[in-house]
Amino acid sequence: MQITQEANGLFTIGQSNKEIQSPFFFPAISTIKTNYEFSYYMDILKKYGYQGFLFSAYDVYNSSNKDKLIKEISEISKTKAFTLMDSGNYESYWNKDNKWTFKEFESVLKEISVDVCFSFDIYWNPDSKVKQQIQETNKLTSMTAGVQKLGTTIPIIHCIPDKFPEVIKGVVEGISPQIIGITERELGFSLLERATNLRAIRTKLDEFRKGIPIHLLGAGNPTSLLVYSLCGANFFDALEWCKNVVNPENGHLYHFIQKELIKCDCKACKLKDLSYPLQTITHNLVFYEKFMEEIRVCIRENKSDELLKKYLPVHFAPSIKKLIL
Repeated sequence: MQITQEANGLFTIGQSNKEIQSPFFFPAISTIKTNYEFSYYMDILKKYGYQGFLFSAYDVYNSSNKDKLIKEISEISKTKAFTLMDSGNYESYWNKDNKWTFKEFESVLKEISVDVCFSFDIYWNPDSKVKQQIQETNKLTSMTAGVQKLGTTIPIIHCIPDKFPEVIKGVVEGISPQIIGITERELGFSLLERATNLRAIRTKLDEFRKGIPIHLLGAGNPTSLLVYSLCGANFFDALEWCKNVVNPENGHLYHFIQKELIKCDCKACKLKDLSYPLQTITHNLVFYEKFMEEIRVCIRENKSDELLKKYLPVHFAPSIKKLIL
């Protein structure tokens, strides 16, 4: 994988004749808290030609069409789209499946070809120590990379907000990853708190090792994506694209059944013969693609004020502007 960084902090990732630019949103596919089958969402992404997506090793392992799914995703990885696979711990948690271990994860890793795989998770707990967290994260990342059939391994770094810079430094200095992954929910309770902590992480990361993108897992609310992009995150994934419907005028999310409340003439909404679910999900994909490009252009042209004015409330925008100065 080739990663290049622009002077304004934007990144370009290239692999196998494919290329994506930050900020970039990866639609996540999961069997948890979604309305339709795994294959339904993947078919939509394939037909749309979206540049990348994230899926779960757990869902592949437990699929009734496991071999077919592995073959299909491996083929997509070759030339069509960037494929990201996570460890499956999110799905195993919600399924209350205590049998999901590195052994099961490894069995998928050995068979499937993907562009990026996130390491098996080691979560932070009240008894965790910084040194131990660093060692375990590095160990699991190395174990993941050791059995991954193809592609790049990214460490998922779990921590509490005030320890993130120290743990990230230890991981980066220990295994020199090309990208690091952190979860949105562990950055704090509020949007401003999360943005502040993210900005601190980006600042510290650039001090000791420039040129490393941050992938923020579980972040898909458009307003949050804008704020996090301005504060130093580069890549994102979440389920909002298939669980909600987005208003393109302001980036606000509505319930999936409320698309009629939104007036839109995007290319998906103009196709009246589409089923409601297909039209709604495609409408969301159109939005995310255009929205991330809008953020990208404004960052490149140093026009973040325009984005803040357009998408953030007047009383809140100054707090974010102060962070990014």
